[in-house]
Amino acid sequence: MRESERRKALGDWGEAKALELMSRLGSGFSRARDVNAETHNHPFGDIYAEHGQSRVLIGVKTRCMYQKSGPLNETYNVKKKGHDVLAIARRYNAELAWIAIQVIPELQTFNAYYGTIAQIEEQKERFSIRMKPEYTPQYLRLGQENEFDPSIRPEWSNGGYVARTGSFSIRAAGSARL
Repeated sequence: MRESERRKALGDWGEAKALELMSRLGSGFSRARDVNAETHNHPFGDIYAEHGQSRVLIGVKTRCMYQKSGPLNETYNVKKKGHDVLAIARRYNAELAWIAIQVIPELQTFNAYYGTIAQIEEQKERFSIRMKPEYTPQYLRLGQENEFDPSIRPEWSNGGYVARTGSFSIRAAGSARL
């Protein structure tokens, strides 16, 4: 699998998983819909939803939990240069938000978090979601910690988990806290 195919497959899975997590009883979300179905490759958001009394336009970022060389993938960039995200939010009369999904393909596990753009800092025209363990408790967890999902494909790995642990065994450490 080429790198571009790996990333696309992981991203497509993440967007579908985000919609599924938002539809779970008790998630606090309603009326979730895929805005990419309305506007192909939407410039910021992937999902429109209502959360409590708020309307939110959500960018979904799905990444392997570990970088290719093994360290934690510490930040996920939400906004890229050149897009007026405030104008996009006004079009939907919505607050800008995000869902970040950390995946360990070798274990077929993930962690998903929700937050708003207001919660994260802006750096050089980018919004970056901090994913270090000291930051994630301030975000809303969607799903269980290290939730298992058999639809996660091992070939989506960038090799970071293996570089970090030296182990490739699927589910070998699945019950271990990562």
